[in-house]
Amino acid sequence: MTEIDAQIRFTADPEAAQRRFDELNEDSDFRNCIDKLNTVQRQGLLGVLGYSDFLSNYLRRFPESVLEIGEAYSVNPRPAASADEMRRHKYRELFKLTARDLVNQEPYESILRDTSLLADEIVRGACSMLSGSRSGSPGICILGMGKLGAMELNYSSDIDLIFVCEELEKDENEVIENLVRTIRKFTRLMEEITGEGFLYRVDLRLRPWGRSGPLILTIDDTENYYSASTEAWERFIWLRARAIAGQVEVGNELLRRLEPFVYRKFLSNDDLDRFLDIKSEMQMHHKKSGNWNVKQGSGGIRDIEFFIQLLQIVNACDHSDLKTTTTLDVLQKLRENGFVEDKETEQIRESYLFLRRLENHLQMIDERQTHQLPEEKERRRLIARSMIPVSDTEDALGLFEEKLALHQAVARNCFERILPASHLVT
Repeated sequence: MTEIDAQIRFTADPEAAQRRFDELNEDSDFRNCIDKLNTVQRQGLLGVLGYSDFLSNYLRRFPESVLEIGEAYSVNPRPAASADEMRRHKYRELFKLTARDLVNQEPYESILRDTSLLADEIVRGACSMLSGSRSGSPGICILGMGKLGAMELNYSSDIDLIFVCEELEKDENEVIENLVRTIRKFTRLMEEITGEGFLYRVDLRLRPWGRSGPLILTIDDTENYYSASTEAWERFIWLRARAIAGQVEVGNELLRRLEPFVYRKFLSNDDLDRFLDIKSEMQMHHKKSGNWNVKQGSGGIRDIEFFIQLLQIVNACDHSDLKTTTTLDVLQKLRENGFVEDKETEQIRESYLFLRRLENHLQMIDERQTHQLPEEKERRRLIARSMIPVSDTEDALGLFEEKLALHQAVARNCFERILPASHLVT
């Protein structure tokens, strides 16, 4: 048995990995590349071939990409000349990230960070492509929200964005209309599907007034909106906001101004009632029928996020080091400030990363934005083998189900401990 044969046995789907490898191996350029790979690089390549349909197809078009396996994320050395060049760059980096993930020899935070950095780069590139050297028009900033803002982007996620601009001195209506047209062009560019794939799906619904609100506001108007807001969920979304493109100083100024809205010095009964409403809505979602949802289901990612974010909101005024966007960084700061014990911190951290990795593995098969864990035994086994390296004779599914149950229990415990708020505030 050759080394490649032995490595194929440990892939998620050895039969698919062997078939795809044999097809690629008919190409002499691919064979020459294979000869240059070390053991870990071959492991990454075969891991992709045994799990990801769309990236296996990508390799048929760009077999030389295998030589980049094991490399960290790298910014395109020159501005892309076309949108298709940006799309090719995106998929080249996604391939590298997927191979690193499936080899599983580095902290998973680095995968989440690099996935987010790639999206940052694409957003900036699209802005530059539409506005030349102005990088998004003078005075306009794009804020990354949600998992993008937290540097924890999903593998096949929408990117949540909010657009703001500096105060306008004249011709306000005309300037805003021009900016709105640019934003619409930006969104079309990001979402357009060609033979090279697409960049990112863009979600603008987190902006003030949601779908019905203007696509861009000045920072004064944005600040005024939140000064009057009583929606608790809007405080949560700004916990993870980050200026990523355009005039970042404009976005940073807005973030500074919104701190009193996000981090309350004192909590009123209304605040507590709104937090309870959010928890009740999450509990109702937990009870919905259907396959278990790794993001929103009971024992899923949201349970841990809500626990960490609520502790952050109610304590950050007195502990400024909690004013950071990345979930696990906040968790660590909560530990350092005595809000979470050492052992519990490590359990939550491990469970969060396991669930985030599972979320990404659900999406990396065919680049679908899904969070549902399939019920079919064979599909679950495929996912299990991608998460837990075992040979073709070992019970990957049993090991996976056991680990998943443990991490779900940690997440559920986080959720069940939320509120009454008197237990959270020091």
